[in-house]
Amino acid sequence: MKKLTQLTTVALSCCLLIVGTADAFKERTIPTKPDKASIGSGYDRGHVEVKFIDEMDIGLSADNTPIDRGNRALKSAPAQSAIKTIADAGGSWKRMVSLPEEEMDDLVNNAEKNLDRDIADLNNYFILTVPDGIRTEEWLDQLNSLAEVEIAVAMPLPAPLPVLPPNYQSNQGYLNNATTGIGASTAWATTGGTGWPPAAGPIRIVDFEYSWNLNHLDLPSVWYTYNPSYTPSDPFSDDNHGTAVLGEMASMNNGLGTVGAVYASSMAVSPTYLNGAWQLGVAMTWMLSATSAGDVWLIEQQMQGPNYTGSPPGTQDGLIPVEWWLSWYNIIVTAVGNGIHVVEAAGNGREDLDNPVYSTLNGGHWPFLPANNSGAIIVGAGAAPGAFGGSDVDRSRLWFSNWGSRVNLQGWGERVYTTGYGNLYSADGKNYWYTHDFSGTSSASPIVASAVAIIEGVNQQASAGVPISPATMRSLLVSTGSPQQAGTYPVSQNIGPRPDVNAALANMTCCANRGDVDNSGGGTPVDIGDLVYLVDFMFSGGPAPPCFDEGDVDGSGTPPIDIADLVYLVDYMFNSGPAPPSC
Repeated sequence: MKKLTQLTTVALSCCLLIVGTADAFKERTIPTKPDKASIGSGYDRGHVEVKFIDEMDIGLSADNTPIDRGNRALKSAPAQSAIKTIADAGGSWKRMVSLPEEEMDDLVNNAEKNLDRDIADLNNYFILTVPDGIRTEEWLDQLNSLAEVEIAVAMPLPAPLPVLPPNYQSNQGYLNNATTGIGASTAWATTGGTGWPPAAGPIRIVDFEYSWNLNHLDLPSVWYTYNPSYTPSDPFSDDNHGTAVLGEMASMNNGLGTVGAVYASSMAVSPTYLNGAWQLGVAMTWMLSATSAGDVWLIEQQMQGPNYTGSPPGTQDGLIPVEWWLSWYNIIVTAVGNGIHVVEAAGNGREDLDNPVYSTLNGGHWPFLPANNSGAIIVGAGAAPGAFGGSDVDRSRLWFSNWGSRVNLQGWGERVYTTGYGNLYSADGKNYWYTHDFSGTSSASPIVASAVAIIEGVNQQASAGVPISPATMRSLLVSTGSPQQAGTYPVSQNIGPRPDVNAALANMTCCANRGDVDNSGGGTPVDIGDLVYLVDFMFSGGPAPPCFDEGDVDGSGTPPIDIADLVYLVDYMFNSGPAPPSC
């Protein structure tokens, strides 16, 4: 009960006499008792909250039944009958408030003074536990009939858990074995194939863009990082695109919703819209010091090219890879040169990147020419298989995807199940949203980034953390992928093959004759053809060795193929050096 000391009462009375016109506390609303109790779903028949009126000093007796310590109430026949009925049936009472009564009184009195409003006496709330077999409504009616009781109500039950989404993995065909998908779900059985090689720690993937909902309940903890001298924002005030991208790679393997292709990798996001401007260069240079060789950058951005008109509004025609912008190209080259795998969306601009317009103007910066290759893996959008609702021949170029000799690999550009958007599942708010139709080079690029992380994870487990070079990774995935097919558009409109991580991994562990770089076999397994093949691969962008173990001439395995292998092969062939070691 809210109690005032005699001194406080006298002082308060004096103040009221002096002020005279002081406003009274705002009165609180007294609840209306029901004529007859009913307990709806969501309310607890086993627990009743009883509030006695403020004017009473209610406590619990030695036998834990309510008493009026002022000895003024709870003495009527109905009150005594109700209390006895409850006690005889095994009902038990406890104070609701956890604090000592005096402390609770002080807090309520202070709140009333600060807010100038009346607050219920919290010490007069009690919790009555109702035994099984009792019709709780009868006890409620008895209690509510008493003048001493302000209200008695059945307490609410905890809110139910949200309806959990179903498991959509069977719809994620891009996880399946080639040629349907990239083979991620099979690669998980290989140590490191989930993106976390125990011998080296998780592969870090950085998503450069915006529009994330990092609170989505199917996403792991994601590192959100940016240069603190800038303020990030979202140019579209949205949180779906980035969420969908993350879900393809990292949604948790928990039997609900979707599962990421490299669900155990270490995810980071770096916003590119900073201080009210698109500043991809700031984001990428910030991450140069936070990533290292073997990590993966995913650039989920595209930019206006020379054929972009902006008409009609919202068109993507003419959008191209961001390395068309010189400073961003230079940062990408720097990242690749430091061993970081850069995966870059080709863009949805319906552009032929071999068109002469891309080797004119732009200050002489023509990144799509072979001589100016940045080393990034550029990703086009291919049709999904028919069994998964593909709109064209499986692995054929989709109508919107950019193409050309500079495009290296493709991923599903349609029908991608992932987190976000809510057009598949939208129960219980956006933290449980899923889509069945994420598309574009936006959906294709995370699939390829996942393939890179899978290969790197398995490699770093085998090599104790020594990464594969970006050039080797790109060549390996291109040479072992499921080939592009002709559909509405011919194969000559190149978007590259779909990665096949299991074929790529087999290429790395297939040794028969070390030094037989071209895998020709025969009576002379190591010959001049192997030297030519190795030089072409290392310096001219030629195909990767069909078997990496055979290309690892010195047998070091760290990294699989490097300049030391070329030196070893030359020494063996022309200087009577030691033969390549056996596998």
